Amino acid sequence: MIVADARLLRLSAQFLVKNYDYLWLKTMLHKARTDTSPNPTLITGSSHALNGVQEDQWDNAVNCSMHSQDLYYDLLCVREALRSGRQFSRCIIILGYYIAFQDLSRSMALRKGVISHVYLPIFHDARHWEDPEPSDPWAGFPRQPPAVRTACERAASAQILEYGTYYSPARPRGTFFDFHGRAWHELPEQEQLFFAESRADSHNKSFRYAESLRENAAVLIEYICLLREHGCTPIVVIPPFTRAYNRFVLPGLKEALTAMLDSVPDDFHFADFNDHLDLFCDADFMDTDHMSAQGAKKLSALLAEMFGR
Repeated sequence: MIVADARLLRLSAQFLVKNYDYLWLKTMLHKARTDTSPNPTLITGSSHALNGVQEDQWDNAVNCSMHSQDLYYDLLCVREALRSGRQFSRCIIILGYYIAFQDLSRSMALRKGVISHVYLPIFHDARHWEDPEPSDPWAGFPRQPPAVRTACERAASAQILEYGTYYSPARPRGTFFDFHGRAWHELPEQEQLFFAESRADSHNKSFRYAESLRENAAVLIEYICLLREHGCTPIVVIPPFTRAYNRFVLPGLKEALTAMLDSVPDDFHFADFNDHLDLFCDADFMDTDHMSAQGAKKLSALLAEMFGR
């Protein structure tokens, strides 16, 4: 029995590492539906939410965010979280400026990198991807009986719940760029500007996707309306980005996002922390536009103070 238990633990640890993103989101959605703790806070967003949120700054926060998550999958996460009828006090929607133009299902790379591994197994929804290629979380493992698979998934999910936040020993923080062992604040200004221009340019290119902008405007309206219908206060947040990154953001991205937000008929709270960069320093960032652990704690404490714990 001890040998069997040890084998199961090794297998569940391997399964966790290989399928971390899938397990994270699946576990958080289950927690959102089933946890009975009072005054819950729901959080959605992309990597900016994973990096910028420290859940323990709230009384009870559930972070249903994922790398590259767009507004459509934000909406699917909230639909799933609300399916059980649980009452959330607030929902913090963390957005980048480019999010108004983003559609994972129209990106060849992100279809296979994110949709097939995370969203298809969970939601069975590929949006505009007509012939989706779902990934099997157990691919590459020796064949296991269904009972063993179930036990491994439960053990892996329990481990994620124990971690309490996305970054953990199984998934340590890492920068988008290779800084050769240096922290963002240790880079000379010339290097910061080089990386920031590269990162901002990759986001600025999304500006040409006018059809996605129109569709995302409708998604956001539905999203805010859904929250209001369930008595949940919507809070739209643009997290802080580095001064270097802000220097290269296309003004049209900000203007389009502002127009999209203005088109929402329902009331919601809004905060853009890039209007208050004096609250943050370079050590609060891991790279050009993602927060460090120190920055995540600072931003989360501010959000909890402003909008409630």
